[in-house]
Amino acid sequence: MSLVITPLYLLVRQARQLLAQINFNKTRQPVDSNNIHALQTALHAWPVGVTEVTACGEQELNGLLPFLASMTRRRKWVVLVAPPYALPTTRFHRAGVDPSRYMVVRTTSAEGKRWAVQQALRSRDCGAVLFWSMPLEASQRLRLEAAALEGEASCIGFIDSFNKLINIHKAA
Repeated sequence: MSLVITPLYLLVRQARQLLAQINFNKTRQPVDSNNIHALQTALHAWPVGVTEVTACGEQELNGLLPFLASMTRRRKWVVLVAPPYALPTTRFHRAGVDPSRYMVVRTTSAEGKRWAVQQALRSRDCGAVLFWSMPLEASQRLRLEAAALEGEASCIGFIDSFNKLINIHKAA
């Protein structure tokens, strides 16, 4: 089994292009309305559990803003753990993310990041946890997956795979 990793911003772009095609085709031929609804919903939803995204730029974060806004509208917390750059708060507000329903946790240690992510995921008040880190080991991923399922929350990890490759090369 091979794993295909697609950057988040490309998935969002593809979904928007499909929506545009469907809306264009509405005038020409009937389209299954379930597909339209599924695509529109996909931009505002994310599955419960852990997702690793192999990029950590603002472009990927921007693709998640509709989802984050939907979480805060549902009165769920959005927790961002250890972002490596200043967050574009004005962009958050324009996208509809309620500033009273998200928080940023600053920590530099790997243990601190894992602890903060797990605690937020276990809380039933949290709808989404975003974190920035190195790729997860299998045991770490399983612990986070269990916490996400327990708290019924989505967990999105922006993984810095480039730095891991550099560290592996230095160790060799």
